[in-house]
Amino acid sequence: MNSAAAQQFDYRWAPVHRISKTKIPSVLWYWLTTPASLTAKLQCLGELTVEVIEDTWGEPTSREKKRLNLRPREAARIRTVLLRVDGKAVIYARSVIPARSLRGHWRQVKHLNNKPLGGYLFQHRSLRRSGIEITQLPKRMFPDQPTAVWARRSVFHQYGPGILVNEAFFESIQQLKSPFGSI
Repeated sequence: MNSAAAQQFDYRWAPVHRISKTKIPSVLWYWLTTPASLTAKLQCLGELTVEVIEDTWGEPTSREKKRLNLRPREAARIRTVLLRVDGKAVIYARSVIPARSLRGHWRQVKHLNNKPLGGYLFQHRSLRRSGIEITQLPKRMFPDQPTAVWARRSVFHQYGPGILVNEAFFESIQQLKSPFGSI
C-alpha cells in the first residue's frame, strides 16, 4: 500500500445518485451503498479483525476539513485501519474524528484499539448519518490491488461536527459470499 497516497483520500466525491451503477461491479455496488453497518455484514462472513495502521492526532486533508466544516488548524484524531475477514484485507478505512466530536460516549472512540469503529458507532440509536458519497481511487494508492479501488464516505453525527468515515473496498471483498442476498 502506498501509505502517503492512501492517507489522503483527497479526491472528488459524488453522491450515490450521481454515480452510474453500470461503472461499478454489481457485487461491489451493494457494499458501497448500504446504509447498514459494514462491521455487522463482515462479521457474518467470517472472523473480522482490525489492523490499526495509525491512530493519532493529525491534520485532515482540505476536503476532509471542508466536509466536516472544520476551522483552520482544528485538532482531529486520524484513525486508519485495515479490516480483514479470515485474515484477508477487504477494506481500508480512514476516519477523521474532530476533537469537538469527542464528547459523551464518543470520548471512548480514542480507546478502541483493534475494535471496529463502525461496530461502536452503530450501537447508539441517536446516531444520524449523512448521505453516502462515492469515488474511484487511482490504482497507485494501493499498488497491491490489481485495479483502481472504489471508496465511499459519510459523516456520522451525534456530537460536534461528527466523524467522517472513508472506506476503500479492495477487490478481495468481491470474493466473499454476499451478505445482501442474491444479487
